[in-house]
Amino acid sequence: MLDGVVKIGGAKGTNHDNTLLDLAGRVKRGERWVLCHGVSGAMDALCSAAGLEPRYVVSPSGYRSRFVTDREMVLFEKASFSETAKICSFLGAMGVPTVPINPMNGTLVLGKVKDVIRALEGNRTILLRGNRSGKITRIDNDGIHAIIERGFLPVFPPLARDESVPRYINIDGDRLAGSIAASCNARTLVLLTNTPGLLENVDDPDSLIKDISLDEWHVAENAAKGNMKRKLLACKEALEGGLQEAVIADSRIELPITNAISGGGTHLWRAKSTEIAV
Repeated sequence: MLDGVVKIGGAKGTNHDNTLLDLAGRVKRGERWVLCHGVSGAMDALCSAAGLEPRYVVSPSGYRSRFVTDREMVLFEKASFSETAKICSFLGAMGVPTVPINPMNGTLVLGKVKDVIRALEGNRTILLRGNRSGKITRIDNDGIHAIIERGFLPVFPPLARDESVPRYINIDGDRLAGSIAASCNARTLVLLTNTPGLLENVDDPDSLIKDISLDEWHVAENAAKGNMKRKLLACKEALEGGLQEAVIADSRIELPITNAISGGGTHLWRAKSTEIAV
């Protein structure tokens, strides 16, 4: 069993040093983790340098995502592998051996492109074609466990291999982390963000919702705004897939992972009576 899967964000200005130091210490003590990361800041910087305007769309159900065509996908791949390399270099300097995951080398993460998506434009719903984003269709949990058994920490970018043709597709990093956690029977899923967790009032950091279970999910959905909606979706999918606990917690503190699994942030449960040893 994995001790956990942690997802770190990729927004501009995010400093992951504390998270990676915390993770390195836990791995060196013998814990088994998987790391997933985002690339939004790096991708925006590459788009700006190339003279491309980053395009974000909102689905009719309120989920915001990046719209990636073939042209942007070249930059997205570059951003993904660049960020993976930086993370692996940092962890290597801390004495943690890593494996930077390239989804094209094997079948660790397979996905399916959703070529046409629906998006809101003013008061209308429009169809956008040429999308290179998609959803995860398969996680090779045996392959992931094999990497960990050999003493390595897998580091996953937000990419999958298209199940139909040999190409990369863009996938959501939070949902990737949730899929891995459920498939690999992890003890916990930790999604780190720049807020204390899920807030009842986004303008009040003291309005933290501490615990939510699947049978009261409407409370969480009513509170989630913006990008938090997708993190919540990732947690729900993982819990429905068999995971017992997920945590949305603050990345900006000294020991983000330790804080999360020790009661910090918002804990989301498959069943509220479940307790997970950490």
